[in-house]
This record gives sequence, structure tokens and C-alpha cells, in this order.
Amino acid sequence: MTSGVWSETESAVHISSVADLDRFVDFAEAKAERPSAISVEIHGYRVDLLVGHEKSFVHMTPEDSAHPYHVTTGGPREGGLDFWLYSWHHTWVEGRILVPKMLAREAFREFFLTGRLSSAVEWEEYFA
Repeated sequence: MTSGVWSETESAVHISSVADLDRFVDFAEAKAERPSAISVEIHGYRVDLLVGHEKSFVHMTPEDSAHPYHVTTGGPREGGLDFWLYSWHHTWVEGRILVPKMLAREAFREFFLTGRLSSAVEWEEYFA
């Protein structure tokens, strides 16, 4: 079991199945007043998903710094998007990491289920 975080000021949501994950994403999407990243911690990563916008991204932060970060790619090279982490902390991303929302959600679900990167999207791997 894991938990999903969608807000700095609200309690985390318990997630024990892919159905729970889908309900969590749907809930966060409905609550989003502006583009916001939500997350779950699973398979050794904090996995972020953008909700509240027509495009999305998946960003994966490893618990162990010896492992790589992963982020979706495929959007336009120019521009970017202002968004809020957990509806609280303002930040910005390059447009190149934005992908169609349904593909990002599919990649989010697949990693939750299998611990593997989805082939539904392109990924960039890096170390911080």
C-alpha cells in the first residue's frame, strides 16, 4: 500500500490498488483549480503526475540518488508551463516534457502496477 499526495494542506489518500489510484487521480483532477502536480511513492520512486491542464507529465524522483530520475518528453521545445506542486509551491516546467494527458496517466498507472517505464511515452533519464 502507498499513499497519494495532492495538497500540502490536506491528508494523503491511501492507495492499495489501481482502482484506488484511478480514483485518486480523478479526485485530484476534479479538485485542481490550476495545473498541479500530485504524487505517489512506489517502487523506490516519488512519481509525480500533472493534473488540471490539457497536457501532463510524469516525473520520477528516486529514493536512492544512485538511481536515475525519469521524465516524459515529446512536447514542443519552446515555451513552458507554470504549475503548483501539491497546489502549494509554484514552479515551472519546459514544454518539452508535456505529453497528452491520457498517455501520461497511462504511464503513471503502468509504473504503479509494474515498476517499469511505460512504452506509451518517451522518457529522458538524468542524474541530479
